[in-house]
Amino acid sequence: MSATVESTKGASPAAAAAGFTPELQMANMLGLCEAQMESAIQDSDKAVDALIQAFTCLVDTSRSVNALTAQLPVEIRETVGAGLNQQVEAISKQMASAVVAFQFYDKLSQRLGHVRYSLSTLALFVCDRAQTTSPDQWRRLLNTLRRLYRTEEERQIFQSVMEGIAEEGTVPIAALKEEPAGVQVGEIELF
Repeated sequence: MSATVESTKGASPAAAAAGFTPELQMANMLGLCEAQMESAIQDSDKAVDALIQAFTCLVDTSRSVNALTAQLPVEIRETVGAGLNQQVEAISKQMASAVVAFQFYDKLSQRLGHVRYSLSTLALFVCDRAQTTSPDQWRRLLNTLRRLYRTEEERQIFQSVMEGIAEEGTVPIAALKEEPAGVQVGEIELF
């Protein structure tokens, strides 16, 4: 993470020489959180890939059973085939439930990706004291992060937290107002 490169800006010479600044420590902790999230996402992606393979096999098996049932003689198809068709229908319902679960996972992965981006952006941001002491820079950071959220739930959470911060007086209400895209924060371009 390039946060360590920026970490000595504004630090006392003794602190910088020792490699310790509060900003660096915050950036390192945020980096740790981001790395743990990345690891968890990768592990869950592997599990979902295994589920997708199993799901694909179920679809193929269901199709094969339907094809075999269609080839049965009429008298057997009416008795045994009906039971097989019921079983295939039950499998189809379970597959539909699995599709909903995959959609939920996809949404969760996107939201976690937004959190990871926010953490890494914040880690870079806190390493520059000139930024962290400027209300304008904080407003830009908040507006950049606001544009990141795509779902209604994410927007509601962001708005709720920002309103709570504004009520406590730690961030001016003006920080909640939109700013144009492409804002530069530090040495990285946020969109």
